[in-house]
Amino acid sequence: MNFLSNLSLLFFLLIVGCGDDNVYDADFQGTILEVKEDSILVSEDDINPESTYPVYEIMINKSTKFSGEVERYKDLDNFISQIEQPVVHLWVIDKGENNEIDNRIAREVIVEKE
Repeated sequence: MNFLSNLSLLFFLLIVGCGDDNVYDADFQGTILEVKEDSILVSEDDINPESTYPVYEIMINKSTKFSGEVERYKDLDNFISQIEQPVVHLWVIDKGENNEIDNRIAREVIVEKE
């Protein structure tokens, strides 16, 4: 019986480990500054008014998956107009050299309230 318990536990851990991407493993975590026709502008979410932060343009295509508070790209602009500093976790298809995300296509975008 102990063997079956261990086998069940192993099976459960495999299923849990194969779930959706962990937001803490995202290629970028920050805030959405602007929604454009086929891209979003994002930056750091811990903004110090005395510092400057890079702004990244993330391209969106028909295969980009949205989840969290917004499940469709066309609803994103309305959502960020209602929420102050929405949080975004995103994964890009190809980070390029040095893990660059600017002007890359998003594979998955998770949008949350602050």
